[in-house]
Amino acid sequence: MKKFSFSLDKVLSYKQQLENSIRNEHAAILQQVNQQEQKIRELEAEETETRRKLDEVKRKGCSPLELNSHEGYIGYLTAELARERGVLLRLKKQEEAKRQELIEAKKETASIDKLKVRKLEEYRKLEAKEQEQLVEEFVNHELSVAK
Repeated sequence: MKKFSFSLDKVLSYKQQLENSIRNEHAAILQQVNQQEQKIRELEAEETETRRKLDEVKRKGCSPLELNSHEGYIGYLTAELARERGVLLRLKKQEEAKRQELIEAKKETASIDKLKVRKLEEYRKLEAKEQEQLVEEFVNHELSVAK
């Protein structure tokens, strides 16, 4: 019997490569999401610290210019936080879309892989049946020669 050959091996290989590529893209987006979340945490910490300093300066007493400077910086940080949260939201949408794409790629790869396993099982059953026939023929031939 000839060696097992799956007719969709090239398709399966392509789908596996595509799945790996999508997985890498998804991982890269996840990394960007994590970096963006870290950036936001840092900005939030800086804003909190600046507000604390402003409260301290107000208690001690300060010039209107110094007060205006602190408030202006807090305004800048607030705007920057809003912008960075918008970036994070877009990244999370990209990540969700890529995750769905990855799920679909996994489904496609799994279905072809299951088909390959099923075809291999059929091949092995057929091979076993063929071996059994060969053994029977050999035994029958030996029995007929022995008579």
